[in-house]
Amino acid sequence: MRLMKAVIETPVARHGMLIGDALRICVDKGVPGIPFVDNDTGRIIGRFSVRNVFLHYSIPSDMIKGAHLIGHEALHLDLSSDHYEDVFRRTIDCTILDDAACLTSTAQITKAMALMEKFNSSYLFVIDDGVYRGVVTRLGLTRVLLDEQG
Repeated sequence: MRLMKAVIETPVARHGMLIGDALRICVDKGVPGIPFVDNDTGRIIGRFSVRNVFLHYSIPSDMIKGAHLIGHEALHLDLSSDHYEDVFRRTIDCTILDDAACLTSTAQITKAMALMEKFNSSYLFVIDDGVYRGVVTRLGLTRVLLDEQG
């Protein structure tokens, strides 16, 4: 049950939710993503990811490829607050990722870290008997391990 010490309880994302509302949950809870559930069944069918929102709406692929070439003072590349206001008023539906790495609360911390590596993610969802318990993050697991050392 060591894993439960790192669980962060969060609301879930649903069809039609605004991007700004989902981002606010992530920021307030300090998590990089939350589960996306089917409105009818309540089952997790994907995930809302902060990273994916910005990748989808704010970072052109050419900029990613040439990121190492961009100067620190390239102010002309910054997007306006109007851009983000527009993005935050959109629904999350087209930003949802189909994969959602999950494990049970009885799993070992080492397994959680291995799953994060396998899914190239810094977080996982904890589900027990079909019930969503919360999110664990790499930093949260590290905090548990450090706290155990005194």
